[in-house]
Amino acid sequence: MQRELEPDQEGCVQPILIVEDNAVNAMILRKMLERRGYASTVAVDGVEGVALSARLRPSLILMDLQMPRLDGFAAAAEIRRESGDTCPAIVAVTANAEEEIRGACAAAGFACVLAKPVMQEDLFATVCRLLT
Repeated sequence: MQRELEPDQEGCVQPILIVEDNAVNAMILRKMLERRGYASTVAVDGVEGVALSARLRPSLILMDLQMPRLDGFAAAAEIRRESGDTCPAIVAVTANAEEEIRGACAAAGFACVLAKPVMQEDLFATVCRLLT
């Protein structure tokens, strides 16, 4: 599902990787990002997310936590290991955003947590904060 990267409002390419196994959730995130001019690529699970992160070097990753083959925690850890000092911000996206999960995400190094269903205002506030 890769598409050519587009410049943001300042003319900078800000690629965003969406790692989400639910096609509807991935499409919604992608459409919301497109409305603001952000280019995105979708990975269908954690294994593909790790591979695309290494290849595309995104500026930001939106990572579902519960996925087949490799969950979001393991995928994020692998991306951090492979990226070293150039690791992009990784945002956990989950339907289970209780305090226990938020704490686990913080301990695992996620930049923040977005609760599903993701609200457009929350998504843009997070993207703007992490990409500037």
